[in-house]
Amino acid sequence: MRNSFTSMVDCDTALRLIAACAENVSVHSMHVPLADAVGRIAAEDVRAVLPRPEADISAMDGYAFDHAAMQAAPAGLPVAGQTAAGDLPMPLPSGQALGILTGARIPQGADCVMAKERMHLTEADCVMPAKVLAGKGANIRRAGEEFSKGEILITRGTRLDWRHTALLACQGFRDVAVVRPVRVAVVSNGAELAADASDARADSNSPMLAALLREAGAAVTQHSVPSDNEQTLMQTLADVWAEADVLVTTGGISVGQTDHVLDALSNLGAQTVFRGVTIRPGKPLTVMADGKRTAFCLPGNPGASAICALVFLLPYLRAVMGVTSPSVMVPGVVDFAFTPVVGTTHFIPVSCQPSEQGWCFSALPNVGASDIIVFSRASALLRVDPASPVEPGQARWVLPLQPNGI
Repeated sequence: MRNSFTSMVDCDTALRLIAACAENVSVHSMHVPLADAVGRIAAEDVRAVLPRPEADISAMDGYAFDHAAMQAAPAGLPVAGQTAAGDLPMPLPSGQALGILTGARIPQGADCVMAKERMHLTEADCVMPAKVLAGKGANIRRAGEEFSKGEILITRGTRLDWRHTALLACQGFRDVAVVRPVRVAVVSNGAELAADASDARADSNSPMLAALLREAGAAVTQHSVPSDNEQTLMQTLADVWAEADVLVTTGGISVGQTDHVLDALSNLGAQTVFRGVTIRPGKPLTVMADGKRTAFCLPGNPGASAICALVFLLPYLRAVMGVTSPSVMVPGVVDFAFTPVVGTTHFIPVSCQPSEQGWCFSALPNVGASDIIVFSRASALLRVDPASPVEPGQARWVLPLQPNGI
């Protein structure tokens, strides 16, 4: 397919076509130790095997007693001993109190707990309220008040973090079922990448993309074809795609005589999902598929490659991995004007500064599709559709460059 742009799709159509590709992919699961689960995607719903708390327990250090008995004892109740978390206390003797520590089970016969500092211990070793008697049932955490046995604690598709570790650990789980990382092969190409090229260039794209994809939870391998030879490129693509779920190429997809990626993939049997998108930067973006395997062919300019990965590739990975939470979008107000080119969706790197009205979004100087440093200065991408020019003071939503927000 000698690289024309006669049937480009718009941004939303490209996203829909990519989502349809993701629907054809089935993910596999694996079990990992709880200590290794952070950042992984839950492969199934996780239900509570025990209620929390498992039994009625004390909410504080103090004394447990029968409320009616304390009301009827002006001289207080004698202390029968003490119980702590981990103990199985005997039933409370009638007319007595029991010292109790936080988290300890409430003994049978007690229906009230008061904090130690709110109680008075007499010379006769009896306890009574220092001032006011608490109400019946006070300071007791009831069995199952947090969640009950069988309740869903973590839903399938949740990205696990420290909060979920706490839930799983309190239930005694030592491992958890997670989605197997999607295997992604990143391939850069071009004779300028050869170490002995007369005008050798450093490959910044594949390390950048690999880092971005690993951060998203993919298992990434990096490959380079430092040549403009189509047969060499095709052989490398065949070899690495055979071991990967997703192929990501960078460069070699425009209209030059050394742009061989699309023809090579076509010769390997891949079909075009779409060729080119009406966006800036990133117009050459092309997606191809071979059965359930998908290839994302990204532009060679680093800025365009990064934006295409953020806007199109990451949503595909999230869909394949079953991630249920949508991409984080942040609202704010813009302080600049921008008029989009007719029929083109633009993605503008912006800085985000807090203000009295919330976030303020400012455009950053950049030199276009090849700019790298602008992303280290930006916090988010602002999408500008053809019919939505930007005016100062407008409320807008942006896509953070970091997975957890600005």
